[in-house]
Amino acid sequence: MRALLPLGYEVPDWQGAAAAHGTVLEGRFCKLEPFSPPRHGPGLRAALETDTDGAGWTYLMPAPRTDADWDAWFAGMRDSRDPLFFAIIDRRREQAVGIASYLRIAPADGAIEVGFLRFSPLLQRTPAATEAMYLLMKQAFAWGYRRYEWKCNDRNAASIRAATRLGFRYEGTFRQARVQSGHNRDTAWFSLLDREWPAAQAALETWLAEDNFDADGRQRRTLEQCRPAQHESAATLRVATLDDLGRLAPLFDDYRRFYGQDDAASSHAFIRERLLRGDSTVLLALADGEIEGFTQLFPLFSSVAAAPVWLLNDLFVAPQARRRGVATRLLQAAAQRARRHGVARLELATATDNLAAQRTYESLGWQRDTAFLRYRLPL
Repeated sequence: MRALLPLGYEVPDWQGAAAAHGTVLEGRFCKLEPFSPPRHGPGLRAALETDTDGAGWTYLMPAPRTDADWDAWFAGMRDSRDPLFFAIIDRRREQAVGIASYLRIAPADGAIEVGFLRFSPLLQRTPAATEAMYLLMKQAFAWGYRRYEWKCNDRNAASIRAATRLGFRYEGTFRQARVQSGHNRDTAWFSLLDREWPAAQAALETWLAEDNFDADGRQRRTLEQCRPAQHESAATLRVATLDDLGRLAPLFDDYRRFYGQDDAASSHAFIRERLLRGDSTVLLALADGEIEGFTQLFPLFSSVAAAPVWLLNDLFVAPQARRRGVATRLLQAAAQRARRHGVARLELATATDNLAAQRTYESLGWQRDTAFLRYRLPL
């Protein structure tokens, strides 16, 4: 008898999701309607033309320049069914101020993507912008979709911030996904699943509630503050994700400052790139939701051993958390993770006068290399 190979968990009686179709989505700040050039085109063009430097077109398409360009774009959105386009209408102005779509619509698989977003300056950073995304999410899950996707150019920092703010989870980056406007595009993938939607929905509805805004329309609580607190036990050790960037980047910058590198922007950009690309593993030690320390592991290979080797390049503990065994727990977690991944050995370098660190390493079984000299070639 042939052995059965493992499969994912069962999805009993799956019949697929409903086909996405044009419908009106009503909100307090905005409403969405199937795009119609006569109804929405003039207002949308006027709103988008307030983007005088054209930066908002960078990651989407070349900006329309002539009447013919605008007419062609509007006609293409009107006639398309995948993507399926909606005009975002500001209720105060009764004007289309942005565009959004469902795309890669796969009812049989239960997957649907939101994309081709073009928000005018009149819509950007407003409650209506968040509500528009909420309305599209809510409708997709009401149709029975199991997976709601968000994809963007991995250089598009604003889109990445929006995805994580809305509750999407980063899944990875497709390298060299396509050539766009003569440039390479790596595409970052995010998703929100049906089982994650109830928590995301509750947070969004709490944020959008009337009592969350003062008389001048300013938010009282951020969307992040509307989410249930994620409590971490005093001994929590886990792998960092893009959701941790806001807390991890300042600590990573403290680590670099210890070595004389005073550039917070570079620290943030570097650690963000690692989390986006997944080309290193960052282990976190947390207590009550605060990061107490981290270590970063970079994959290498040994030709002699013909096996993977990991470089433990960074180890840092916040000053207020020192002398609590945080560094020891991180080192032990790194070793355990390496063993599970079949890594031949971990390597690190430390200053010759860092005697305290040397004692910690040696107490955990790290062996000092006395056979080889290390060289570097600055470039």
